[in-house]
Amino acid sequence: MAKKLVSEKGVEALVVGDTFYMDGTIILTPGAKDVLRNKGVTIAYGPRPERCEEDPLEAAVAALLKKEYGICDDAQVKAVSAKVIEIIKSKA
Repeated sequence: MAKKLVSEKGVEALVVGDTFYMDGTIILTPGAKDVLRNKGVTIAYGPRPERCEEDPLEAAVAALLKKEYGICDDAQVKAVSAKVIEIIKSKA
């Protein structure tokens, strides 16, 4: 298995939330470790977890659309939810 050397220039693109998942394919340079430490990012050893839960905001918006507005078509719920969430996040 080939190893990937990650430097301070590329490390931020691999951060998920406030965690950097380091599996057996990654080698961090000392500079990359400094960047993570300075940003308060936790290094977790092991594979990046799969997304197993639905976003709580997305679930709440979808439930509201179905219950209060009678929108039951899944494609329409997804499209409207995405737009609503985009607006909510732009106001935050």
